[in-house]
Amino acid sequence: MFLAILLSSETSVPVSAVPPLLNKLLKDQNVTLGFILKGLQGPPGRDGISGMSGPPGLQGPPGEHGDPGVPGMPGEAGMSGPPGLQGPSGLDGQPGSPGLPGPPGLIGGSGMAGPPGSPGFQGPPGMPGPTPIRYNGTVKCEEDTAWLRCNEYKHISIISAFWGRRNFGLCTEHTGSLLTDKYCPTMPKFLTKVKDACEGTTMCEVRATKSFFGDTTCYDVYKYLEVYYKCIEVINGHEVVNEDNLLNANFLG
Repeated sequence: MFLAILLSSETSVPVSAVPPLLNKLLKDQNVTLGFILKGLQGPPGRDGISGMSGPPGLQGPPGEHGDPGVPGMPGEAGMSGPPGLQGPSGLDGQPGSPGLPGPPGLIGGSGMAGPPGSPGFQGPPGMPGPTPIRYNGTVKCEEDTAWLRCNEYKHISIISAFWGRRNFGLCTEHTGSLLTDKYCPTMPKFLTKVKDACEGTTMCEVRATKSFFGDTTCYDVYKYLEVYYKCIEVINGHEVVNEDNLLNANFLG
């Protein structure tokens, strides 16, 4: 009631001086007139509804780096990249120690005969020898035929037979693709072939062919046949040498 009167008087009636009794009360209670006028404070009200969230603030400065974490598990191997450019060649290394000697090789075949050498100096003349006996002989080129003959009652005796090539100046024409400058030796069986055909006869035929001699050597060489023989007569078991044994000039004839 008193408060209402005071409020009413504050709004409509000019405020007068505080009565002494009221002034003493205010001093004793250490309160103000405003406190009395407003009344005692009531209990706090309920919390109001939360307002809407404001916009995000500006980004703060980065914090300090933390301690490194535990290493993770190794990842899968990536795909191989393309090969790089080839680097420069390295320096040559020191030579290695020599290896062990290898086994000896097989013996090689005979080489081709070399060209004839230049003639040597002429030697001093020798002592005169006995007069030689010259025998019948003939030379026939390959594919020709040689005929050996003796007079009646005389028989052919073969001295030597050569089938091959050792003289590069004989039989050099009409060779086709065969060689005339390659050495090709004779064989013992060629002499036997001539003796079988002529020995002990008065006349015989010898064909200068590879087929006649059964020859399988030097198929690329153009060959020739060279035969020497004598005509003999046997009297009382002895060989008689006579003029029939002089050389019959039928070379290449």
